[in-house]
Amino acid sequence: MDKLELIIRLMADSLSKARALSRIALGGKPELRRAAAEIMKAVKANRQKIEALTEGARQNGKLDKATIDRSLDRILKAARTINREVDELLAKARG
Repeated sequence: MDKLELIIRLMADSLSKARALSRIALGGKPELRRAAAEIMKAVKANRQKIEALTEGARQNGKLDKATIDRSLDRILKAARTINREVDELLAKARG
């Protein structure tokens, strides 16, 4: 699986978990609802960055492979962090 596919899978997984978190009856834990909303925003922002990066590369061809790889590495790191955070929040909400 290439980096872009992994990023897309991680973001879809994070978004799905964040939606599940927002549906859980969190009772006295409004901070979890806010965190879920923030995660959903971060996932959507990362998706927009990927779309802009791939569209820019496709249209002008001026982005070299090293530049694209560095950008994808940063986005992949962010996607993994977001996914880990949403896992922690789900565990806290269910726990």
